[in-house]
Amino acid sequence: MSNLSNAPAEKRLLSACLSDPKVIDLVIDKVAPGDFVNPKMGAIFSAIARVATRGPVTAIDVVEELRASQELTEVGGDQAISWLAGYAGNQDEAVEAAKTVRDLARRRDQAIAARAAAATIEQGGDPIVEIAQLTELSETSDDDGWTDLGPIVDSIIAGTHRRLEPAMLKTNEGNCLVYPNRLNIIMGAPESMKSWTAKYTCVQQMMDGKPVVYIDCEESDGITCAERIYAIALGAGVSKDTLKQWLDGPLKSDGSRDRGKRLFYYRAETNGLNAKARAQILRIVRSQKVGFVVLDGFAAAMASHNPPLEEDKARDVNMFLSGNVWPIVNAGAGVLVVDHIAKSAGSNGTTSFQNRGPRGSGAKLASVSGVAIQASVVVAGSSWSPGRVELYVSKDRPGRVKIVQRNNKRLAGVLVSTPDNSNGIEITKLELLSPDEVAQQQAEKRWDLIAAEKVSKLLSEVGRPMAKSEIKDTLNEVRKANGGQGWRADTLVKAMEFLTKNNWVRVEKEGRNENLARLADYKADYGDIHCDERPMENPF
Repeated sequence: MSNLSNAPAEKRLLSACLSDPKVIDLVIDKVAPGDFVNPKMGAIFSAIARVATRGPVTAIDVVEELRASQELTEVGGDQAISWLAGYAGNQDEAVEAAKTVRDLARRRDQAIAARAAAATIEQGGDPIVEIAQLTELSETSDDDGWTDLGPIVDSIIAGTHRRLEPAMLKTNEGNCLVYPNRLNIIMGAPESMKSWTAKYTCVQQMMDGKPVVYIDCEESDGITCAERIYAIALGAGVSKDTLKQWLDGPLKSDGSRDRGKRLFYYRAETNGLNAKARAQILRIVRSQKVGFVVLDGFAAAMASHNPPLEEDKARDVNMFLSGNVWPIVNAGAGVLVVDHIAKSAGSNGTTSFQNRGPRGSGAKLASVSGVAIQASVVVAGSSWSPGRVELYVSKDRPGRVKIVQRNNKRLAGVLVSTPDNSNGIEITKLELLSPDEVAQQQAEKRWDLIAAEKVSKLLSEVGRPMAKSEIKDTLNEVRKANGGQGWRADTLVKAMEFLTKNNWVRVEKEGRNENLARLADYKADYGDIHCDERPMENPF
């Protein structure tokens, strides 16, 4: 795929940034470290972005920044920086080079989407998701839209293509929501369990034998994180001894870990992501082959930066991501950023950025190369009360997260939390229901509510309490008289339980029998008849 890279443009861009301090501000919103084909170039761009947050960019400062992050040798030493600094171009050339680098990155993304579409067709599927993703990439491209698909088809025929699939945050049915090697984000209002979701993903990864890194920018002592990891792990069936083995063991000087250690926790609330911390995190990710990293607290991470950065400024957001987050992605990890949602999110009748994006600059959502998940509270849970949170997809760059449509929004799953403190130990069982499971539950509930309306109407017409068995027999007689096949017993049971629980009827005991007495008329808000009410087919 050599026609989808341009090494001279990458060198021109970096040399201009090193020789003219004003260039980085002109290109930071046009290109990211992950857009460079050469990872060494991406690492240098990240260092330039970090230096730019503190003051004017100079080659000497970039060398020292790379030395502090222990990346100087990897990029070729100070000689490589000196050579790039002497390869200077003007500002106009730098902007054009940035557009070229970004354009080629988008074309490579298009190639991946095209391969995925072709693979789906070959397997007899409908590539509607891949085609939508390809369309989105084409609409955001800065080029003239023309792309040579010949090399892509060649690789498909050769069987060398690889489809990018989400591989983390697994549902009960096995499908996942978060992408590896990409920048992902989960956002939500307070009590939306977004940090719980991130920790649940960590536990899942550890249970699969994979180490994780948790960067906590919200807490200074780690107590809350430890309590929640403990509660989630025990709720998932992990023993105390096994969990302790995963968490124990100091980090060695060479970046290695003690046998069995799987969670590397860094408190960034005090010192932020300084050069030493970045170097340690990158060393752990590379040496331990960490595939999942959590950055908990986007706003807090930017505020603790030295100097502080502001989340509502696109320049600051792009500088922070380029200098601190993209290097982790480029090192091979999927990153999940935890963030707050815009205050206007959830307002009816709007499709604005605020209705689907995190708080602050739109550069946050624009930077997502994996999936952006919006956590919406149905029932606010805690360590003592059950909760239910719906996870919607706001952006899916690769287009492979499984969803169902609900009110023009893309539901990817529902997180259900069930605390169990019966033995004096706080345990929280978390389940992530797949969209198919949720759709099935909705369908069953729909028919149950329609059946509840039939029960309520019968009680109203009869005008007296009725035994449950009498209700079932009467409704079945009516159904059969109209050519139906009879009610399913579990449907009527659920219908009567619903009416009782929600005070549409009350239960009156008469010996061993339970009668239902009408309190108010219930009418379901569905227009369809119950699936059991389809007429019997004529056998002749």
